[in-house]
Amino acid sequence: MDALFYPTLSLPGSAWTNPNLLYFDQIGVIAPHGDERELFDFPTRILMEHGLVRPIHPEPYATNEEDDAIVLGHLLGMAQTQRAGGPVTRIHLGKIAYTRFPSELREFGLLWPTYGDGWLEGPTWVCDYVMSVLATRMMSHPHLNVSLLTNQPFANRLVVGLPQKRPSAMTRRMQALARLLPVGPDAEIHDIMRFRDDHRRELKHFRQFVEQLIVRSKEGPEGQGDFEARLREAERLKAHLVDELRAMRSRIPPAAIVLSVAPIAASLIENAYYSAATAVAGLGYLLYTRAGESRREREVMSDKIVYAALASRDIAARRAEDVLR
Repeated sequence: MDALFYPTLSLPGSAWTNPNLLYFDQIGVIAPHGDERELFDFPTRILMEHGLVRPIHPEPYATNEEDDAIVLGHLLGMAQTQRAGGPVTRIHLGKIAYTRFPSELREFGLLWPTYGDGWLEGPTWVCDYVMSVLATRMMSHPHLNVSLLTNQPFANRLVVGLPQKRPSAMTRRMQALARLLPVGPDAEIHDIMRFRDDHRRELKHFRQFVEQLIVRSKEGPEGQGDFEARLREAERLKAHLVDELRAMRSRIPPAAIVLSVAPIAASLIENAYYSAATAVAGLGYLLYTRAGESRREREVMSDKIVYAALASRDIAARRAEDVLR
């Protein structure tokens, strides 16, 4: 299961990125062709080197000349209601050079060159809208098959051609991952990769749970309370499973069963049958207890949310400073 991040070239900080790395196989970044050292920050390049992140050029997936005209008309309509002097941001020309956006938006004064030949600058609402259009086109392309990811509030806005349920699903998925997979920002990349490899089956079940949580919750603003209630129950279940997992470590290890056989053998050699019977009874109790614990362990490990519990136990934030990063 892959994701597509937008609008920036580099991913946000590790506190936001790590939970998504635990959930998705790979995260794509909408990027132009060019030198990765000039386009991406160092942490994002490291993730690329490990195959966790990959740049995706939008042209093969986001070209739609007919829709471009609709988007441009919508932007010009929005411009009539926007106040002058608002915040500005930039967008890399390579992301949109294959569309009619650069020339026409420059013609109407909505974008202008900046930072050399490779960048355009303009009102934040223009760049946000254009990037949302590109991202949703790419998400909908049959050959890409990705879920959308963003850390920006404009992700909740309705984009041309995008059904209402899709941004809702994207937003709810991000909420669920942030609350069910609170991975510490200091988690090492190798730890995250090893954890995913060690728990592939649990990850598969967890993905099924999250997607079912989204689908079964009511859509739209009126359904947010329903989704929140389900998510709170999921958090409570995860906390319970964390306690179960920790308790497993304190239960009788197999070595204790092996050691309990020794008194039986010694008693038989000494013809102390009463002592042997007592030892056998003790061994029987240990085996019975161990069997019950094994059944419970199998139940815990088969729960669809156990992946989140394992992550909380093994790689969650451990210090108050981690939460504030």
